[in-house]
Amino acid sequence: MNNKDKQPSNKNKSNIDNEELELLQIHVRADLYRAFRRCVWMMVYETGNSIVDIHNKLIEDLLKRNGC
Repeated sequence: MNNKDKQPSNKNKSNIDNEELELLQIHVRADLYRAFRRCVWMMVYETGNSIVDIHNKLIEDLLKRNGC
């Protein structure tokens, strides 16, 4: 796999323009903040999905895991 294959693409771009988005603010320790941001950027790079799509996936996974 070459570097071109690893670059995020816009082909999986979220339908952000068609969705109603809400701002979610949470307070976490600085180390958790850095780890979360790093995780999101790694997932964006690996999948090519948008940041909003990754945020939604992480929140959905958290809610499912906790039975919410």
